[in-house]
Amino acid sequence: MMSGEAPRKSPYESGQYWKKRRDFIYYQYLELMVRCLAPEAKSLIDVGSGNSPYLEWFDWIERKVSADIVAPYSSDSVEGIVGNILDLEFDGKFDICTCLQVLEHIDEPAAFARKLLTLSDLVLISVPYKWPRVGKSARFHPQDPVDLAKVEEWFGRRANYTQVVQEPFLKAKGRRMFAIFDADEARTFGTEVYKNRMRRSSSFI
Repeated sequence: MMSGEAPRKSPYESGQYWKKRRDFIYYQYLELMVRCLAPEAKSLIDVGSGNSPYLEWFDWIERKVSADIVAPYSSDSVEGIVGNILDLEFDGKFDICTCLQVLEHIDEPAAFARKLLTLSDLVLISVPYKWPRVGKSARFHPQDPVDLAKVEEWFGRRANYTQVVQEPFLKAKGRRMFAIFDADEARTFGTEVYKNRMRRSSSFI
């Protein structure tokens, strides 16, 4: 960088990360899953938002917090907090915690994953599913390839539910896996949860 030149913003701060990904099918799954899982939720924390505005979709949730080490999302309806989630403390638990495409970036994901379990009794995460560890991803995704066994090892328990989502036209790096962890380790998710989708209308950005 030349002297006097303004520092270049990260793709998260500039919004480029979201602009390139906002049409991904897995975001539609996210919107639907949160409506199904938390139709009565009053609070939500999203960890590692990367300045992405998907929290605006959940307009029935009164308190929405975006925590990110670099660029949290913030607006009139979303509280943005800059910080490492391992160092942040909150009064009480949130009704739901989401953490999307973050764990694969963490050098020690087990401590991070188990911190998520302290934030809410209901945790929804997504990770790249079995992406090959090659090229630039080897630097930014030190945990690749990620599968269910690896995620469950990080959380120290079995997931209550998982779903792999495939983006069209993409192959090796087109799959992402959602995993739900509930405080009740025996809880299952089926038709009765899916019916909750009727209680909220979609509001894609």
